Amino acid sequence: AQGDASIITWSIVPDGTSIPGLTNQSAAGSNFRAWMASVYGGSVNGPASDQPWFQIFESAFEEMAGTCGLTLVYEPMDDGVRVDSLNPGKLGSRGDIRIAARELDGNSGNLAIAFPPDHGDMIFDSSDGIFQITSGSSIRLFNTVTHELGHSLGLAHVCPINQTKLLEPSLTTSFRGPQFDEFQSLQRLYGDRFELHGDFRDNDTVQAAKLIELVEGSRVNFVRLSIDDNSDQDFYRFEGLVGQTLNVEVVPGEGSYLEGGEADSGCSQGIRFNSAKVHDLSVQILAEDGETIIFQAASGDLGESEKIEQFRLPATGSFYLRVSGDQTNAAQIYGLGVELTARVPAPQLELFGHKIIEESGSIKNGRLDPGETIRLAIEIRNRGELGSGLLTTNILLSDNAVLFNKSSPSRLEPGEIGVIEIVVGTTGNCGEFLTLSLKIEGESGELLQENLGFEAGVLTRPVVFDVDFENLNGLPGTWNSDISGSGEEWDVVSSRWDSPIQSAFAPGRDSSGEASLLSPVFELASSGGSLSFSHLYRLEPGFDGAVLEVSRDGGEWVDLLIDPSVITIGGYNRSIREGFGSAIMGQQAWSGILEVFTPVSVKLPVEWAGEMLQFRWRVVHDASSALGGWWIDNVKMEMLAEDCEPHRPEVTLTLKNGELDENYPDSSAILALETNLPLVSSLSIPLEVLGSATFLEDYVINLQAVLPAGEVFHEIPVRVIPDFITEDTETVLIQIPSGDSAFVEGESFSVPLMISDLLNIDTWSALFFGDKVNLLADSDGDGFDELSEYLLGTNPSLGIDKSAFKLVARNEKYIWPIGNLPNRPDATLEIESSSDLENWELVQVVRVPEGLEITPKRPKSYFRIKFSLN
Repeated sequence: AQGDASIITWSIVPDGTSIPGLTNQSAAGSNFRAWMASVYGGSVNGPASDQPWFQIFESAFEEMAGTCGLTLVYEPMDDGVRVDSLNPGKLGSRGDIRIAARELDGNSGNLAIAFPPDHGDMIFDSSDGIFQITSGSSIRLFNTVTHELGHSLGLAHVCPINQTKLLEPSLTTSFRGPQFDEFQSLQRLYGDRFELHGDFRDNDTVQAAKLIELVEGSRVNFVRLSIDDNSDQDFYRFEGLVGQTLNVEVVPGEGSYLEGGEADSGCSQGIRFNSAKVHDLSVQILAEDGETIIFQAASGDLGESEKIEQFRLPATGSFYLRVSGDQTNAAQIYGLGVELTARVPAPQLELFGHKIIEESGSIKNGRLDPGETIRLAIEIRNRGELGSGLLTTNILLSDNAVLFNKSSPSRLEPGEIGVIEIVVGTTGNCGEFLTLSLKIEGESGELLQENLGFEAGVLTRPVVFDVDFENLNGLPGTWNSDISGSGEEWDVVSSRWDSPIQSAFAPGRDSSGEASLLSPVFELASSGGSLSFSHLYRLEPGFDGAVLEVSRDGGEWVDLLIDPSVITIGGYNRSIREGFGSAIMGQQAWSGILEVFTPVSVKLPVEWAGEMLQFRWRVVHDASSALGGWWIDNVKMEMLAEDCEPHRPEVTLTLKNGELDENYPDSSAILALETNLPLVSSLSIPLEVLGSATFLEDYVINLQAVLPAGEVFHEIPVRVIPDFITEDTETVLIQIPSGDSAFVEGESFSVPLMISDLLNIDTWSALFFGDKVNLLADSDGDGFDELSEYLLGTNPSLGIDKSAFKLVARNEKYIWPIGNLPNRPDATLEIESSSDLENWELVQVVRVPEGLEITPKRPKSYFRIKFSLN
């Protein structure tokens, strides 16, 4: 094929072999050996390879082979059969190209003639005296041999005659052997010389890449390589060390020159051909997998060089260069220069590993599941010779992901391993991938870029059957045919097909009957699946029809496509007429003529999961005329099997602070609802309450707790309701319910609370003193009598537990930061003010979270506290 490397043999015929001549000449015996011996000496009958002239021919063939992907091999045998196209080359007998000589037209005419492929034989004019001139290392004979070999390989004469091209119609001694134009033309036919290496293979794939041996600091140059058509690409493999820098240059063509064809009227002047502007070339560096592009150069315009300069190799190992062209179906010659330079000490970051270290789901399976949040640890190692300097880590996520937080090392010393921790959740469905793009930059630029993917659960697509009916003499072993009436069995035929040459077929019939193609029985996977096939039919329109039916768990056959839960593409096209004996009259079906294979797909509902299913393709005929039949091909049943855990986060409930005390109705007990990781969506938790206390009579709490999305902590206040009734201590148990499908209760899932009863002066006195007490006495000597300590909520038997009367000015008011005061229905605390310490009046006092807020009646006042029993 065009552009492929080839092996061609050549031989020298023995004298006397019948050979043709010019158009008006009869066949004659070859005198090549005698002619060569007369010019160069040697033997007429000895081995040709031992003769003094043989090296001229051998080197000519070698030089032409060096222009392209050809291998030209000398065949020492030639059996002397007639030289013509009916006697092609044969290994061990004769070459593909046979060399002979005879008198053609004497001096100044045709020096030789050569036949084009696949004949290719060359016949020299032994009567032309120009070959007697052997100066210049026999350049005249050498250029004639290479010129004629060009014809044998498929090249025509090229114009104008200006002594720049070997295939010009006239012999030249201005140069020796093939020139640029011959490289251009022969590489179009046979590819460049690297298309042939190793075990005779091309370098059009990664697997067949040409190995380039690179020495650090030395540039390697290759000239006159090529992209030979619109699909060719060249691969080169090289080894490198992490940190080495790579320089690559791809230079198209070798300038412009005149080029044209030879006509009957003579040689044309040609048109200017710019050899650099055939393809717009590009070059890429591929990673060791041969697929990942790690750098590319394609910015140059048509005819300009492409360069990769000072690219730092990110790892030690094998890399590939890929040189590509555009869609031009012609050959582009190019030169390739490659150089590896020494490593400069620098930081080199690599992905050392990653693992999931925490999951929000209660089932800890070490993977991501739909709706789950994970804490991901990504290990990064600096394998370079220098520290990284200050690092910046950027994370980009797919649309189905939520990033909650990340932490990363600020710098890494040589050999140090750092850990990037990422808390991320997914909103994707089962089988969807969460993708994460990690980019780390240092003071010297980008140091690492990696992409990671995490599948939410595991979604597999088991294939029940995938049948193209190829290489079969009948239906597959697990498939069956069933007929009734005049129906004819389904079979495998080659009359029509969608896959290479065969399909399943049931012929049309001109009397009532039907034929069914039955699939194997199978169990539908957890997430349903899809049936697909292609078909072509020629059925009497409206009279004969085809339907697709299903049997579920061995039940009766029903039409699959009319089930409302089934999604169909390529469904029925008409109904079958009644009154003509069809078993499916009045039903929708495929009917009429469909001349090209058309795809049909049927998505099965998830609700059928676990059922045993079987399909049948049923073609039904009425009692009248018939057409061709129904062809079925490429039948595939692919299921969806989900292995995904439902996301049920583990939720804990604890007491953060506070208590329930009727004496302090403004205070609360604060509960903490927690998960180990933030959630991608809010979570509603209906709390349960138990105990002797009555909800909404003794206490209040919002039982419909909601943990907001993105949070791990939610506070729930519980407040007491004073009832002014003397009761024993009451209990409350607040808990997370068990068995909920949305969450799992954690190790701490309930909080017990006690409600302290409201005290009066008598119960307070009994609590601290065992009996009634003189309320004006100061038992602990702290300056506050018992009545004041009762109202202030301090311990009357502990001198250090006392209140200080210090005021803080705020917005023309004063705050007494005494904290939360107890509720005392049988006693009163009042504050009075005076400007002269003689006349006192009550001021407004309001409870605030810090204590009491006092509103003075004048800018300057004295204050005093008044304690009294009601």
